[in-house]
Amino acid sequence: MPRPRFSRAPADKREALLDAAAQEFASRGYDDASVNRILLAAGFSKGAFYYYFDDKPDLAVAVLEREAGRYLHLWADLKKPKRARDFWRQIVEILEQGTAQLKAAPGARIDAMLRIGTAMSRNPELAKRMMTPAFREATTKLAAYWKQGQEVGAVRVDLPVTTLLAILQDIKLVLVRALLPHDRTPSPDELVAFGKLHLDLIRRIAEVRHEHA
Repeated sequence: MPRPRFSRAPADKREALLDAAAQEFASRGYDDASVNRILLAAGFSKGAFYYYFDDKPDLAVAVLEREAGRYLHLWADLKKPKRARDFWRQIVEILEQGTAQLKAAPGARIDAMLRIGTAMSRNPELAKRMMTPAFREATTKLAAYWKQGQEVGAVRVDLPVTTLLAILQDIKLVLVRALLPHDRTPSPDELVAFGKLHLDLIRRIAEVRHEHA
């Protein structure tokens, strides 16, 4: 992730670099993105870049963290469920809201987030870099909510929440690799199809099933 000093850089300087990086990642994808082109577009020297970042993965993390911020708050605003249906209603609403926002807000910043996300599914080293404080905080809050889901009978209890979320995360990465293109930004229809299947698998794996004799 970016070095802490990047957060103390002038705001206009930070935004110029992240905007240029978003444009590059959106148009060329993570693998083909060029740090040199990004620096030229942002008016950054190589020395300045390496003062703030170690490499391209660190820059990609900074771009993704900025763009994902508008979605992370959705998980932070979850209300404690009183019943099992409350838990799943909120999960469905948030996943559908996230898909709707992606469809309604095309542009380089969203495209960059999607293309970096698909690259993560094929690049374990890049995925490891994503565990920034912001993402860790969101993950902690999400785990707490799933624990509440267990308490109200919405979520299976034969697995610890951490194990269950790890399984669901791996499934999501597999779905990204299988359903979303790696050489372009996914279309709205592809995002909708991905979202529906993702939600279906989450519920099939995690939801408590009541068997009737």
